[in-house]
Amino acid sequence: MQCTHVYIVGAGFSMHAGLPLQAAFTEALLAPRAEASHPMHPLIAHLGQFVHDAFDHNESAKAKHWPNLEDVFTNIDLAANTGHHLGATHAPSKLRMTRRVLLARMMYMLNERYIEAENNKGDDWKKLDRFFKDLDIDRSAFISMNWDTVIERRVTERRKLNNFDYCCGAVAAQFRGNGNVISERVLAEDSKVMPVVKIHGSVNWLYCDNCRDLYWFPPDDAIRVAMQLITPQEAKKLKLEDPEDCARWRCLNCTTVPLTTRIATFSFLKALDFPMFERSWLSAERLLRSANKWVFVGYSLPAADYEFKHLLKRVQLSRNKPPEFVVVTGGTEADCDNTYLNYQRFFGRDIKKDDNFFPDGLSDRAIEAALE
Repeated sequence: MQCTHVYIVGAGFSMHAGLPLQAAFTEALLAPRAEASHPMHPLIAHLGQFVHDAFDHNESAKAKHWPNLEDVFTNIDLAANTGHHLGATHAPSKLRMTRRVLLARMMYMLNERYIEAENNKGDDWKKLDRFFKDLDIDRSAFISMNWDTVIERRVTERRKLNNFDYCCGAVAAQFRGNGNVISERVLAEDSKVMPVVKIHGSVNWLYCDNCRDLYWFPPDDAIRVAMQLITPQEAKKLKLEDPEDCARWRCLNCTTVPLTTRIATFSFLKALDFPMFERSWLSAERLLRSANKWVFVGYSLPAADYEFKHLLKRVQLSRNKPPEFVVVTGGTEADCDNTYLNYQRFFGRDIKKDDNFFPDGLSDRAIEAALE
């Protein structure tokens, strides 16, 4: 059945599930720094040391003093990817470890925030709950700019659907009760499947650098995936409690090769030249080309996403009939005005402030427009 509605979601969508916007990521990453018993405390300490060395801030500097995460990732990537140091003490191998430490901490933090919001069930959570309750599963697809698994977790919990097509050849997998080789997860042949395209990767994916197979795991396995990013040797240096749990899992086919992850970070040099990203972007194009309605939720159409904006424009102009637009956003009045201008200037007169632009998040009126 054709997907008539494509939901393009950004960080503002996941904020309804308690996850921070990108601007608040650093504060969320550092929040448990005072808790010496927190499992991520060694990783936070390592990141504090790196920011001290590379950006001349105290190891205990608060989030407001840290550089933007774009600057952190970009400086690491420009050096490590070309085989150069970033200062005398940060060789490429150490920089790559720091990148993985930062990713692991982010993945852990996203899971923490989701669980906290799930326990509290505030107003934003209830709005998201209503959205998924009324979503037409058979005719809907998602294109997510995020790494998180809010979509999958809410659909699983609210609609009892646990089969997702990431449209990039990802194989459903699971962590076995013994050994260190993953196994394929058998899903019912008659179960419903919902397309969820993750154009920047996902926290529940693991990748084999040898055979290039991609595996996806149940969305609540994010912590086990995060720990796969740290090698046992690195875990010992960082003084993690259970170093043997790190980088434990091996590929289903290449049983001696540890699985890793591929995520397009906040870096200005997004690494999108991997098979799963190429397939994801092609799938996103197909969905956008055939859908009747494009619904943007919590996505401000930032200039930094120029590749994706070009995809949107190219598909928009190649269609015989333009899509119907719905834009759902939030934030301050100034934030909403800027987002409206971004969309109106980019898509033109089809974006109407009093018609298909909703500045109050997933309000009843916005949900109705998004789903109809």
